[in-house]
Amino acid sequence: MKKFGLVLNKTANGFAVVSFIGVAFLMLLNVADVIMNKITGQSILGAYEISQCTLMCTVFASFAYGQVHKTHIHMTLLIERFPGRSKFIPFFLCNVLSTVLAGLMTYATFFRAARQVTKGAVSDILHFPLAPFYYVEAICMIVFLAVLIYDTILSAMAIFSDKYAEEVQAHW
Repeated sequence: MKKFGLVLNKTANGFAVVSFIGVAFLMLLNVADVIMNKITGQSILGAYEISQCTLMCTVFASFAYGQVHKTHIHMTLLIERFPGRSKFIPFFLCNVLSTVLAGLMTYATFFRAARQVTKGAVSDILHFPLAPFYYVEAICMIVFLAVLIYDTILSAMAIFSDKYAEEVQAHW
């Protein structure tokens, strides 16, 4: 189980690099756009739609990283007051719900990407295909879903094992 967690951690960190590169690119693009607008009175052609697609990939690439490093909010104010290991039951149920919702979102992203391919959707100004960006989003959701499944399994094991209970509770 620990090895799978390490693989997920490295994978999420790899996707975070995509996110960091996307943010750096967005900063440079927006600064260049503002400078060009001030100098020439015109923006960079297609800067808005490039920013839009890059931002979508950047945000989705950061989901798994946030989950691996426990930066997402857990509502533990009430459940941490439960006695013993019983506190992990509602925590597990919340994780199951989160995982199911992320699974539905993952399905929806693949459905949306396939629809973009079928329609032959392209951007309005530069006319580049939109489907690859939606597939990047879907792949990022798969990694996020895998991390959620791992966390859900850990929270289930925490109900029955002190070792896993300590590991899960360390992030509260």
